[in-house]
Amino acid sequence: MVCRMSKTQTFKMLLLVLPVMILGFTGTVQGQGVLSVPTTANKARIAISPYAQSVPGDSYTFIGISHPSLDSSRSQIGVALEVLGMTTVPNNAAGRAAIFTVNSGETHRVFIVNLAHSTINSSNSAFNNSRTHLIFTTSSAQFGNVRIVSINEAPTVPVTVGGVRKYDNLSQVNIWGVVFTESSSTGFAMEFVGDLQDSTVGRTGVDNALQPVSGKTTGVGRGLN
Repeated sequence: MVCRMSKTQTFKMLLLVLPVMILGFTGTVQGQGVLSVPTTANKARIAISPYAQSVPGDSYTFIGISHPSLDSSRSQIGVALEVLGMTTVPNNAAGRAAIFTVNSGETHRVFIVNLAHSTINSSNSAFNNSRTHLIFTTSSAQFGNVRIVSINEAPTVPVTVGGVRKYDNLSQVNIWGVVFTESSSTGFAMEFVGDLQDSTVGRTGVDNALQPVSGKTTGVGRGLN
């Protein structure tokens, strides 16, 4: 026997089911850490740069995050970047953050720039794509710093693929940046502590340098240990 519901009964059923569906979806997204930058004291998950700025009509900050496809790398690295000490638009956790996944061989660009900038904005197709992330500041001089956190909560735990241990952490990406002064087309490089260039995660308590191994990479990074 087929049981049919009236329109009224169907509507009431939807009112009961939809909140459950929405709560389930929200929980999944937040559980994956894609709505806000994770709060963590795990130094193996963190990279920092001590200075960034955005001054209307004068300067902005550019950051590039590249995945060089090291032998020790997972094919996707989850990254959460936030600016601290600046007033952003909107001035909340979402407004100061950029959260994304970097695939092998990709470079993602992050611009920390004044909201009223004439060219670096979401209306310009050159800056409106999945690998470009804009963090806007208010129309006053802003000075702060940058904190980057890996999405993976177990950065020192590898996944073995074809006999090779592969990691998902910030030591597998190359982070670089510049504070750029537009009027003179000059700037100065940003230093990031905790990324590929100065890291060896998984070697806590080991002081000797990583020795090269024929046909293999030298290992993963140390984060901020």
